[in-house]
Amino acid sequence: MTLPAADIATFATHDGLQLEYRVSSPAGVPRAGVLIVHGFAEHGLRYRHLVDGLVPAGYACMTYDARGHGRSAGRRVFVERFDEYVADLAAAIAVARRRVAAPEQNPERRLAAPLFVFAHSMGGLVAIRLLQGTAPALDGVVFSNPSLTAKVAVPPWKVALAKVASRAAPGLAVPTGLPAEHISRDQAEVAAYRDDPLVSKVATARWYTEFLRAQVAALSQPTALAGLPVLALIGDGDQVIDPAVGLAFFERVGGSACTIRRYPGYYHELLNEPEAERRLVIADIIAWFDARSPQPA
Repeated sequence: MTLPAADIATFATHDGLQLEYRVSSPAGVPRAGVLIVHGFAEHGLRYRHLVDGLVPAGYACMTYDARGHGRSAGRRVFVERFDEYVADLAAAIAVARRRVAAPEQNPERRLAAPLFVFAHSMGGLVAIRLLQGTAPALDGVVFSNPSLTAKVAVPPWKVALAKVASRAAPGLAVPTGLPAEHISRDQAEVAAYRDDPLVSKVATARWYTEFLRAQVAALSQPTALAGLPVLALIGDGDQVIDPAVGLAFFERVGGSACTIRRYPGYYHELLNEPEAERRLVIADIIAWFDARSPQPA
C-alpha cells in the first residue's frame, strides 16, 4: 500500500527513534499543509483516501507512523509515558512546517502556508493532550472520532492484568481483542485492516495504563485547546469509541472556533466507510480547510 507521489523519509524523536513519514504534494502551489496523525495500532499509509482527496484540492499532505507503529522504530505499541507520543507529534509538526508549509513551498506568496492537523482516534487523543499543554504553530485541527472513552468492553481480567503488568512487566503484549468489523461498514476495508501486516494485533500493558491515564487527563480540561479552530467529526454509529463522550467534550469546548459534524450511523473509521459516505466526510474536511486557506496566486 502506497500514497500517491510520496516522498519518504524519517525524522528523529527526542530519544533517538527514527519515525517514517511521507509527503505528497499537489502539482502547483499548495494552499496549505496537512499533517495526518493515525490511530492506535495502525499506520499512516491507511489514509490514502484522505490524501487522494486533499492533494488534487491543492493541499500538501504529510503522514507519519507513530513510534512502535507501522514502519517506524520502537517496541510495538509500547510507551513508557503517553507524553512520548505528544512529544513526537510536536516534532512531526516542526517537520511538517518545513516540508509542507514553508515559504519556499509557496514562492508566489513568499509566505508560510497554513498548517493543519488531521488526527484520528488515538491520534486525536495525542493532539488533544498536545493542545492542552502548549500552543503549537498550527492554523486548525480536525478530530475524527478521538479516543476519549472506549465503547468496546474490555474484560475485567484483562484490565487487572494490564494494571499489574504495567508495573511488573510493562512490555507484556496482550491481544487487543478489537473486532475488525467494528471499524467500518465497508467489508473490503474490514478485510484490508484484518490482513494488513503493519496493523498490530497486540498492545502492551504499559501502553494500556498510559492510554487510560491520558483519557482521564484529556476529559478533565476540554476547554484548553490552545484557542485554535477545531472541526470535530463524530460518527454516532462508532462501536469502538463512545461517540456521546466525544460530542459532550466538544460541546464543552464550544465557541465559534469549534465546529461539530455528526454522521448518523457512521462507524469508527469515517474515512474508510463505504465510498459515498467517506466522500461526504472528505468534502466536509476540504470545505473547512478551504475556508481557512488563501487561494494561491
